[in-house]
Amino acid sequence: MIYLVTDTTAGLTRQEARALHAVMVPMSYARQGRAFIAEGYAEDFHPPRANAGVDLSQYTTAQASAAAFAGVFEQIVSGGHQALCLTISGRLSGTYLNACQAAKEVGQGQVAVVDSRTTGAALYLLLRRARQLLDEGMGLQEAAEQVQGISGHTHTLFSVEDMGPLRRSGRLGVVRLSVSSLLNVRPVLRVQDGGVVTHALARGRQQQLRELAAALQGPPRQVAVQHAAAPEEAEMLAQRLRAMGHEVSVRGVGLVLSIHLGLPCLGIGWIEE
Repeated sequence: MIYLVTDTTAGLTRQEARALHAVMVPMSYARQGRAFIAEGYAEDFHPPRANAGVDLSQYTTAQASAAAFAGVFEQIVSGGHQALCLTISGRLSGTYLNACQAAKEVGQGQVAVVDSRTTGAALYLLLRRARQLLDEGMGLQEAAEQVQGISGHTHTLFSVEDMGPLRRSGRLGVVRLSVSSLLNVRPVLRVQDGGVVTHALARGRQQQLRELAAALQGPPRQVAVQHAAAPEEAEMLAQRLRAMGHEVSVRGVGLVLSIHLGLPCLGIGWIEE
């Protein structure tokens, strides 16, 4: 068996993890310097309402550690199995390097690590594609090479109302830093080459939805709408995309990503065929 290994920014539910034969290595978070708590499965996180007064700036996060990856890899390899590991973009987190370090220490050639160059919903879709390749009989190294190539065709767009959390995270690339000071303007950002850059500016919710949907002109695709504290907007966007012929699922954004994005946030992920 070739197991999939990923980090919790993929946002898998327990059922999805079982179906994909996937193990999630946890990211962690802490509030006001307290002990770090491991992030769990998607259904374990219920984001607060955007107007609930929760100050996510009081939270800090920690990447999935090399020791945690090593523990998972050791268990898989000692059982006579192999592991294909897909992590959050190396430009957004040190998680990828930690997974590579663990693979060198315990992999014995039985572990392959791929930088997904994305995160969230697109990482989930990439895991599904990897499982499909493995179920078709592809070997570990060939599957890793294929998935690495496919990762260059993943797309993630997302929109936030406050740029403060992203600025504090230090994960902004080429982004207009002044956009959040404009009245009712919601920046639409994209993950490009593993980093975050500006895609468009939207004034108001309707234009925000139009900008996100407009990125998916063309043939029908599998699309994942993702959100934190924006269920109504997520369903409206999903309905737009379904009307365009796309196959759409709606997914939540976990706490670790929410800390870096702020609340509310809304986005889409897909893989270009």
